[in-house]
Amino acid sequence: MTKPEPQEAKPGARVVGSDLLASRLLAAQRLITTLNVDSDVRGRLQLRLMAICTALKVPGASKARGSWRLDRLIAAAEHARGSNDSRSG
Repeated sequence: MTKPEPQEAKPGARVVGSDLLASRLLAAQRLITTLNVDSDVRGRLQLRLMAICTALKVPGASKARGSWRLDRLIAAAEHARGSNDSRSG
């Protein structure tokens, strides 16, 4: 008697979702490093990014919550860029 193979629910979808999240994390990192803002602003944004990355590594982490936090971080970084552009122009 053989054991049945475990069924995976759409393994391709899981990989695509992880790849998408990874690419968004990389894009956020690049956005933060290219900001022309005070070092304390950049440091706070970088710290938030590292907290998101760390939280996503925890077993049972919610990718949806991580994605939501990443959305907020990217919005904050874009806001910092816009605020700096309006002051310098």
